[in-house]
Amino acid sequence: MQVNNNPQLPQAASFGMALKITPAAREALEKASMETIQKLQKAGEELKDTKYYHLEIGKDLTPRIDFWGADAYIPAFKINPPAKYDNSFSVDMVYDGAETLGYKKGQKIGKLLEFVNEEAAKAGYEKLHNMHSDIDRAVEITKLLDNKQLAIEKERAAKRSEQEKIKAAVDKLFEMFGGNTHVK
Repeated sequence: MQVNNNPQLPQAASFGMALKITPAAREALEKASMETIQKLQKAGEELKDTKYYHLEIGKDLTPRIDFWGADAYIPAFKINPPAKYDNSFSVDMVYDGAETLGYKKGQKIGKLLEFVNEEAAKAGYEKLHNMHSDIDRAVEITKLLDNKQLAIEKERAAKRSEQEKIKAAVDKLFEMFGGNTHVK
């Protein structure tokens, strides 16, 4: 998927495919099984609609989840079970992004994955926990993080729209009834 100059994305967002196989992966891909090649093709299809996060496959077929901003994550993807009565769980990952956000490259961090309810969190946990490869986990985590960012951006857009409506209503009020104070 190609995303360029999309007005819905922040100005800095402009990246290519949702699955990006880097030149460093070529050697490992040439030695990989057909099953691995097909898994990556399937991953490309699953990720084609992501807008904020994408997945890079690098040297030794190491997955790297990349956010259009400064964040990026690499394995190990350790899935932590959700707490009882909780609609989220965390995934321990290794930070591989810009060091401007208070994290350092190589630092282990926990990333919270939130769901609509406790049952969805349990199902999400089971799905990730039962996956056997970092590539599979990375694809799923990329989709979950992208969905979370989409929800955040949708909420921001709704707030902007409401603010624009209020401003338009205020402008109309002033147009209709605006005037200076009567001075005696």
